[in-house]
Amino acid sequence: MGFLSEYKAVSRLLKQKQQVVFYAESRHYLQYFMPLLDDLLGKKVQVCYITSDPSDKLLKSAPDGLNVVYAKWMLGFLFPRLQADVMIMTMPDLGHFLYKRSPGVGTYIYMFHAAVSTHQQYRRDAFVNYDCIFCTGEYQQHEIRKAEELYGHPVKEIVPYGYPLFKELATTIPVAGEKPVILIAPSWFSGCIFETCIEELLQELAVLPYTIILRSHPEYEKRNKRGFDRIRKLVKTYHNMFIDDLPDVTERLSKSDILIADRSGIAFEFAIGTGKPVIFIETVLKETNKDWRELNIEPLENSLRPELGVILQPLELNTLANKLKEAESLRAGFAAKMKIVKEKHFYNAESSYQKGLDYVLA
Repeated sequence: MGFLSEYKAVSRLLKQKQQVVFYAESRHYLQYFMPLLDDLLGKKVQVCYITSDPSDKLLKSAPDGLNVVYAKWMLGFLFPRLQADVMIMTMPDLGHFLYKRSPGVGTYIYMFHAAVSTHQQYRRDAFVNYDCIFCTGEYQQHEIRKAEELYGHPVKEIVPYGYPLFKELATTIPVAGEKPVILIAPSWFSGCIFETCIEELLQELAVLPYTIILRSHPEYEKRNKRGFDRIRKLVKTYHNMFIDDLPDVTERLSKSDILIADRSGIAFEFAIGTGKPVIFIETVLKETNKDWRELNIEPLENSLRPELGVILQPLELNTLANKLKEAESLRAGFAAKMKIVKEKHFYNAESSYQKGLDYVLA
């Protein structure tokens, strides 16, 4: 994608007001938009999709009626000049760094790409410049309201949107391979598996009868290219391991038997969406907001951790084989248990999704 072609596309975009604009930092975030995006197109809403990923599949093949624009180097110019009724993003910290609010946008909506709490893994003011939050469960609504009260944040509209990816995962047909598959999918903070114990973990897994797949968080690849190159080289030294480059997480999760994670929200997607247990490496907390305890609310990703699988200490990786057997022993009845967890903590996918669609259409 050349700068001149990007400049021309952005200039055309800025010449007229849009109805609904989606912005995706990378191709990985498209999956969170697609249900809503498709339904809006079906209702003949004018939709524009802006992506900063040259590998985004919509740049090659887009649904009828969708205006797809590639913009990366001109985002700082584009954002404060955009005109739209609604803009929907999964990107926190709107207005704090390069990407500013535009007076020409009526409503900014934040949609979560992880079902974690709002106050530990995100900056304290991460959502303050959004007008509306599509919450995955009542826990997020409680956290946001508490932060508004405590810090004087502007009161936002909250839509009980749920987490549509759970439904998509539940309806995906799993595909069995020759060997059971272990998926390693860390978060992207400094204390993640890739930065602390990946060498030792792979050494333990290499002698076990599994296919091992490593899936990095897109932010890890973007922010730590040297670290990701190191991971790629390490994986090539083993015959039963490879890197997952699929943009859609649902396909990979459906084909995996056990997930190994640290503090990543993918643990919710795997355990609740597929009904299979997680092995958690007990890394340090992912504390993007060091003041999260001021809300006096335990983050859901911390409190639910023991219910979603088994926990393994980083200094006890030599017991991994036993932990894998323990996780496999949880399979009986685990899906039913996760259904109860989902109903308790997350909004109903069907009715809540409709509320989100209605909000955008209003």
